[in-house]
Amino acid sequence: MAVAVSVSSFSGEASAQGEPAPANPAPSTPPPVKGAEELRTEARATLEKGDTAAACVLFEQAYQASTRPDAVGPKSDEILFELASCHEKQGQKDIAASEFDQVAAANGVNAAEAKNRAAALRAPPPPTVPGDAPVAPLAPAAAAAAPAVVETAKEAPPTRVGDFMDTRLTWTFGDDDILHQTGQAYPLSPNASIGDRRQYRLFFDNLNSRFGGRENMTHLALYKKMPAYIDDLDTEASLLVRMDIASLASGGGNLNQTFYDAGSYIRLFYHVDRPEKGQTGLGLTFWPIDTDRWRLGYLYDISWGGTAAAINQSIFPRIQGAAPGFRVSFEHPKFNVFAGLKTAQIVQVEETLTPGTNEVEQIRVGQTNLGVLGGLGGQPIEYLRLDAGGGFFQQGKFDLPDVAGEAVYTFGFAGRAVVHDPDMPVGQSIDFLLYRNDPNKPQQIFKPEVYTEGKFGWAVSVEGDVLMQNLKDFDVTGATKVQPAVAAALQGNIKASYLRASLTGIYRDLAYVLRNQPSFIPFQTLPADATVNGELFFAGAVDYYFSKPRLTPGIGAGLQLPATFNTSSVDSSNAPISRTVVVREQGNIAILPLNAEAAPIIQARVSLKWDISPILSATAWAQYVHDNNGTFVERDPSEGTVALRTFVSPDFLGLGTSVQARF
Repeated sequence: MAVAVSVSSFSGEASAQGEPAPANPAPSTPPPVKGAEELRTEARATLEKGDTAAACVLFEQAYQASTRPDAVGPKSDEILFELASCHEKQGQKDIAASEFDQVAAANGVNAAEAKNRAAALRAPPPPTVPGDAPVAPLAPAAAAAAPAVVETAKEAPPTRVGDFMDTRLTWTFGDDDILHQTGQAYPLSPNASIGDRRQYRLFFDNLNSRFGGRENMTHLALYKKMPAYIDDLDTEASLLVRMDIASLASGGGNLNQTFYDAGSYIRLFYHVDRPEKGQTGLGLTFWPIDTDRWRLGYLYDISWGGTAAAINQSIFPRIQGAAPGFRVSFEHPKFNVFAGLKTAQIVQVEETLTPGTNEVEQIRVGQTNLGVLGGLGGQPIEYLRLDAGGGFFQQGKFDLPDVAGEAVYTFGFAGRAVVHDPDMPVGQSIDFLLYRNDPNKPQQIFKPEVYTEGKFGWAVSVEGDVLMQNLKDFDVTGATKVQPAVAAALQGNIKASYLRASLTGIYRDLAYVLRNQPSFIPFQTLPADATVNGELFFAGAVDYYFSKPRLTPGIGAGLQLPATFNTSSVDSSNAPISRTVVVREQGNIAILPLNAEAAPIIQARVSLKWDISPILSATAWAQYVHDNNGTFVERDPSEGTVALRTFVSPDFLGLGTSVQARF
């Protein structure tokens, strides 16, 4: 598994610009660093003026100053107490309660009051009867009968500036295939060893993330947020670098696979409502490095418009470098609207005049290509969320002889509807989110699962994606044709007390599976005389949490009908012959023996997870795969020189265990 580390830091205060220079300018000296007491005094004065949001930011800076090794003045827990009070006044109850917990744990002068205030913030509001005075809180005896809330681990405080974000360290031991000798099947399965293997990830795992969950990686997040010189305008920026520790340890020497941008951004947000709420306003986000985290679609496994070429997920084929961009959005608690642009350099054919002549020559050069994206979403009623988006992407030019120089492009649309219980929020892939260390909007990336006895929640979502890709027409010389690509997903989730269950169905036609290549024969439509089938799979999972031993047994299983490309003809004796290619994903295919058909794939896993601490867990699992689409090449035993493609034994049994720290 991988580890993700993030470090946040503050730079010095921004200096005012545009003021006239003094007549006799003094030598430039850096401004003094403000201490905790000075920042706290400034925060108190700001709070008295009624600017709660700015005061909370100053209290946060004072707290950070008080934790420095050379800090003098008030103790950090005293300033944290005032920060928690500020967040409570701001309406950020969850943040305030977590901060009061930290003050109580420090056993300082405010520990007792902090403990009581944290409990009061988490207490449910007393019931009221219309026309009557509010009902008094339940007595201790009555309160004992209330539903019990159980957490898999102690509730962690929200991530604040200065904390690490998205850190994963996993020790894994196992063997993904104990039934085959090494070398008999692909991917190769060595004997039992320590370390992650891609074969541990089944096709129904982590559908909403690019990661399998066992990576060792970390994110370095340098974050800063400050109010602007313009009223009601906030500015923030975050430098995000992902470090793949496993790649670093492999000694491969490819730093581009070890260190790379994870969505660094600059953002401005103008508050239309009062800044204390910060929910309605106009946002402007700039990605100076790469925009892979900004995609169309909603379930990660069928999303599109990304730019991650290293994992075959770039909408820009033959991209050189990364794809920066920007987005403008209007955000409201009930709806949002956005539009923006990406740019990429793609090597393509261009015509130019030979210097000093009138002759036209063709050259291959990196040229700017654009991607335009837009969309909207809203919550018309409490139980329903609707989202829609679309985009158009230039993808270079053809260099095939009969259509050389003509434009390649893709446009498409995505839509989603989610019907859900109000207590079951609409999910979003963590791989789409901006990494933020904003103390006023905490981001708990690995928040422990919370179970409430007797509580039932549910959500059902349906998504559809349609792409139209302009490709060379395989069947007509010198012509291009728009080829459609379609995907759809249906998901259902329930949570009842300590039980969780989910059911997912996904369909992708072959063109959609290969949408980033694009197509089976790159940049050409599927042949009219070929038979193609899309991918269809169903998967279900269920687990149950036992609160006292903190154990979670679970089981998951899925059935997949893989995407295929089939051609047929006749031999010299007019006997029909056919060849089927199973397409699992771009770059991962299996060629079947002559006249063989693709077979359904079955995968299943049983697991047992033990939560050892708020950050540490251990998991053991056994997984079974039945896949009769794997083949290898061998010599014809009767002839001796002819190579034959033969099926591998279809059953694979794997065993593994892992110990994982996530914070």
